[in-house]
Amino acid sequence: MSTDVEIWMLFAPFWLMGIFAALGALWHFSHLGKRLHPHGMTAESRHHFKRAQVAIMACVGLLVLGLVVGVLRALWRG
Repeated sequence: MSTDVEIWMLFAPFWLMGIFAALGALWHFSHLGKRLHPHGMTAESRHHFKRAQVAIMACVGLLVLGLVVGVLRALWRG
């Protein structure tokens, strides 16, 4: 077995747990946004909520970008 495969098998469970944790956080955050009523939030609360949404979307975007780059690199190397 090559060293690359051994390393992947060693760290794969942690990558998968991280991916599922990020997806779970995103799912819960999206449901929280639907339950919050705009009239019940102050302007400052809406501002912080929007900033949190942007931060989570940036995190998910970087996660997906990293996965795509990893897969493309693995396919390119053969």
